[in-house]
Amino acid sequence: AGQSLIPRLLSGFRSKINTIKPFTNYPMRQRVTLPRNIFSPTLSKRLPVLAVLLSLCFVIPGTFADSIETKLPNGMTVTADYHIGRPSQTAVLLMHGFLQTHESEPMNALASNLFSKGYTTLSPTLSLGVNKRKQSMPCEAVHLHTIEEDVAEIDYWINWLLKKGHTHLALIGFSSTGNIEILLYNLQSARPAIKKTILVSLIPITFDVAERRKHYATRNAQQTSDIKTPELFSLGYCKKNFAASKKTYLSYTQFDEEKILQLIAKAPQPVDMIFGSADTTLPENWLHEIKSLPSQANIKIINNANHFFDALHEFELADSVEKLLKDIPVSKP
Repeated sequence: AGQSLIPRLLSGFRSKINTIKPFTNYPMRQRVTLPRNIFSPTLSKRLPVLAVLLSLCFVIPGTFADSIETKLPNGMTVTADYHIGRPSQTAVLLMHGFLQTHESEPMNALASNLFSKGYTTLSPTLSLGVNKRKQSMPCEAVHLHTIEEDVAEIDYWINWLLKKGHTHLALIGFSSTGNIEILLYNLQSARPAIKKTILVSLIPITFDVAERRKHYATRNAQQTSDIKTPELFSLGYCKKNFAASKKTYLSYTQFDEEKILQLIAKAPQPVDMIFGSADTTLPENWLHEIKSLPSQANIKIINNANHFFDALHEFELADSVEKLLKDIPVSKP
């Protein structure tokens, strides 16, 4: 009887395992019905075998999620989440928003949703000058990083993906800096491996125009030590409490609405954009100005979604992104 138990259990589970697809709509919620003969007075003797078989039901061969730590050329250690999907599908790099991490929304949920549909995803956390940064940066922290350094880190991660053998890449940015950095990178590199650029909730980074004009006019007359001395500025959602050097402040504030529109117009390939119709952070006439550009932007509006695509809108965002990614031809492994 003991020798015939394992074949009977395997037979009962085999049909159940075969019905589970490795990639389904996120979150994964499959129900497995156990064979009736498992539940018997001798259940306690069968529990070890049952536990092993149950664990096999939820293994996805050839896929895993990995938290990565690696050193940049400048010695700074940076982190990322790397989810390996199907080799036949595009690898996607997702860039978080202003002062955030890869765990912030909506990029974190989008990465999970895309991975559940078979896409390899890489979600880096920009260092912003902090070794092994794992938390969002407060406005009051001393900021000595620049947007040029952010773009250099994106370049590092693109090279990292290429070294892993990914030849078809898509870049997805979010909000202000996440999107601006993606646009800057594309303009500077024009990598053939980058097949798609998707900008989610693109907005200019807000700042006090008069304040920027004053510091910009005096930048050349100041000593290097003065430029690096932190002061309090208004930048993005940081209102008069963004503690930064003038170099940092001027680096990010150079990208106003006009400059961002120029980046879109000069992009090496047309970019795709996704907005929520209930996004209250969009500047007045912003979408009209983008639509006025000569055939360089394809815009998708998701009804009633806000800036972060909260609640069920995260799935609409994922579906919209997946439709764009399906247009990318990727050779079979």
